Amino acid sequence: MKNNILIGISGGIAAYKMPGLVRLFVKNGYNVKVVLTDNARLFVTRETIEVLSGNDVYSDELSDRDIIDAIHIELSKWADVILIAPATFNTIGKIASGIADNLLTSVVAASDHKKIVLSPSMNVNMWDNPILKENLKKLNNLGINEINPGKGYLACGDTGEGRLPDIEIIFAHVKRHLEKDNWFMGKKYIVTAGGTEEDIDPVRVISNKSSGKMGIEIAKQLFFKGADVLVIKGRTDVSVPKYINYIEAKNTKSMLNSMEKNISENTRIVMAAAVSDFVVKNKAKKKFHKDELKTIELKDNIDIIKSVSRKYAVPIIGFALENGIDMTKAKRKLKEKKLNAIIVNDVSAIGSENSKIRILKDSGDITEEISGTKEKVAEVIVSELRNI
Repeated sequence: MKNNILIGISGGIAAYKMPGLVRLFVKNGYNVKVVLTDNARLFVTRETIEVLSGNDVYSDELSDRDIIDAIHIELSKWADVILIAPATFNTIGKIASGIADNLLTSVVAASDHKKIVLSPSMNVNMWDNPILKENLKKLNNLGINEINPGKGYLACGDTGEGRLPDIEIIFAHVKRHLEKDNWFMGKKYIVTAGGTEEDIDPVRVISNKSSGKMGIEIAKQLFFKGADVLVIKGRTDVSVPKYINYIEAKNTKSMLNSMEKNISENTRIVMAAAVSDFVVKNKAKKKFHKDELKTIELKDNIDIIKSVSRKYAVPIIGFALENGIDMTKAKRKLKEKKLNAIIVNDVSAIGSENSKIRILKDSGDITEEISGTKEKVAEVIVSELRNI
């Protein structure tokens, strides 16, 4: 079932970005309707939004039919979430004061506050105004949600906080608002992703072909469910979304150090990174001659999972990449490394958009084989690990 998104566009310069956001929601299967304030129509046209949304656009130019149908009530009931972006100083002030003098504020007045999301955008001095801060605090206490603005160069020429976030960030926060699960709220997840690189000499490394895509997809799904997510990434072929915090960790030692610095109460770890099994015993400070490479001596690398499980009483979910879905090895690894669950995936997933897995839990439960795109598989993984 598609969710219904009502976007209220108020009259800030950032309104010009809204057609792109409408298109992003529609592309991802949402039903979108839009309310334009009079000032918003100075920056974006009704016709553009109607083409992109596939729906009528509403404004203060109400028809007799709209008045008879009490369109503000109809829209408030239709919407699963009401996003106001950009939310200007003026519009925020009206909502906080209970003023309903246009269609947008009338829709808000008729709606459950918990379905409203504000994305403020304004000059840095307006953003720092104590009146605005008090208004936002009041609205937050009433259950209205807020997306923090970004920092940077503003349209007026000033620099500071007040920029409308990238549309990708707004989209992700609305999706999180719709999909959040109370079980994940307040829980912190550290997700590792990508491959580590271990130096042979200043030029060469030991690494692997892991793209990091599965780890990042899992991080995204955890974010949408309401978790606090940190990605610790090695070398990856894909970018971490802007709405998720991340740390770069080139090698295994730095990955472990970053994890230990960020483990706190209520932390859970998803160890999706492909960590190099070996390191060079005597790493060269100068480039090896090619003949010297024939006799390089290796030693076992740090085992991150064993290191963490010995020091911290936190749930850990591991991965096992196998030639086929070998549950015998997975059971042994689950016990040896004291994991709460292990996800067994086939080597065919490396470099592919698709994956097939089975999940083994410490309770002994084993899922059936799960296959599909890494995004879809990540959704299932997060659902299956809900109580870990």
